[in-house]
Amino acid sequence: MADYLALNWEKSELTGIEATVSGSAVSIKQSFHIVWPDELNPTQDPISAGSWLKNEFSRLNISVKNVLISFPRHDTTIRVLEIPDVPIEEVPEIVRFQAATKSSVPLGQLLLDHLLLPVREGKEARDVLVASIVRELHDQAVNTFQSMGMDVISTGVSAISVAEWIAHVGTFDKMSDPTLIVNQVDHHLEMSLVNDQQLLFTNSTSMTSADREVTEQSMITEVNRFLLASSSQLAGQKTKQIILIGEQQAQQSFSKKLSDRFRCAVEFVDPSLSTKSTFSDSHPLEYPGVLAGPMGMLYSQAQKSMEVVDFLNPHKAEVKPDRRKLQIGLGVAGVVLIFMTALFLTQRRVSDLDEQIVERQNIQNGLNELLKRGKPTLESVTLIENWEHSNSKSLKVLNELDTVLPGTDRLYLSDMSLNRSAGQSISRLRAMGHAKDDLDVRDLNRQLSNDNYRVHPKRSNNSTFDSDYPVPFEIDAERLPPQVNTQQKPKAEKVNKS
Repeated sequence: MADYLALNWEKSELTGIEATVSGSAVSIKQSFHIVWPDELNPTQDPISAGSWLKNEFSRLNISVKNVLISFPRHDTTIRVLEIPDVPIEEVPEIVRFQAATKSSVPLGQLLLDHLLLPVREGKEARDVLVASIVRELHDQAVNTFQSMGMDVISTGVSAISVAEWIAHVGTFDKMSDPTLIVNQVDHHLEMSLVNDQQLLFTNSTSMTSADREVTEQSMITEVNRFLLASSSQLAGQKTKQIILIGEQQAQQSFSKKLSDRFRCAVEFVDPSLSTKSTFSDSHPLEYPGVLAGPMGMLYSQAQKSMEVVDFLNPHKAEVKPDRRKLQIGLGVAGVVLIFMTALFLTQRRVSDLDEQIVERQNIQNGLNELLKRGKPTLESVTLIENWEHSNSKSLKVLNELDTVLPGTDRLYLSDMSLNRSAGQSISRLRAMGHAKDDLDVRDLNRQLSNDNYRVHPKRSNNSTFDSDYPVPFEIDAERLPPQVNTQQKPKAEKVNKS
């Protein structure tokens, strides 16, 4: 819940409303009308004017800090400018450039705001409603209230704020059809054209005649001129309704003339009916429409139904966030992530390789231990293989000898040796044994001779005695090389040719 003081600022007087805004609801506490004394001029001495106004607010029991200021339409300049159809964020800069080329006052001396109008079919350009106010006039009003310790929250244009108020309180189908709003404030006639809840244009003209009949006729003429000037904004549509701001009884004659001239419905809205008036008899409120602007400012704070102008908070280009630092940070983070990933994968690979090395070393150590335990056997096998390779012929002789010797039932050998001289292919067999009788010994010698042995007769020196084999003997024989069977071919007989 917030309290606001909404004012219509004039050079000679103030008209305002004290209200509370809660959510979308506006609760009016009181309305007032203050005329500046002749000796005070807020445009020349805003501090003195603020000091006097502070006493007036104290008399009215006003202690609100937040102020909303609505400037009369005739104190502002509003024009329609055409700009290229550019992205929305570029519109404010284009508007300022276009306004600078059209304005007779240097742009530095003005405050600007704009409303982007709907795109018209068949047009590549966009129309923009540009509102401006002299900075000095605006600042004088703001400084007056700031000198009183009050905060100015928003500043706008009365004709635009009136349309915002109508959008909230009217029963006019929310102005979805072309609607003309007419508001007479003192000697000025404010006109606004709204379609589909979008303000298309607004204008103000002065009414100087004191004759009501002449004034009403001039107002009909000004309305007609305004609608003709704004017809291009409606794209061929006709005005469906006219809304008159003010007291219905005082404007019955003017209402009938409007209805007959433009052939549309005319409705009345009186802002004074919804306010608690504190107007004195010395300063009666002749034109209630002066309250419509402040009412629109209040409803705009509650819940906006239309886009409005705010000189303190103008439409600005959306500032694109500077993503360079974010991009740099993301890039650095990406590089760090890649580096950490590569480092992790490398470490994992190294760890896997270390485990494989340890596993293979354990296998190798086991094999070495196995080889160490089998080394004596291997050495024995090697010796046997070497012996077999070096004495293969001797082994063959022993194998053959086994087939030559008779069984042990007739004789047996008690000692035997087989030697071969180095570089020779003849093996020498020496043996000692016992036989049944001498015939067995002779049979053995004969068998050796038949098997390619050269037997050297030798007397036995065997001194051992065996009663079952009483004949001792010794063998001394040489294993001869195999005999080559060579058969000579018969010589061919010579044939004598005679």
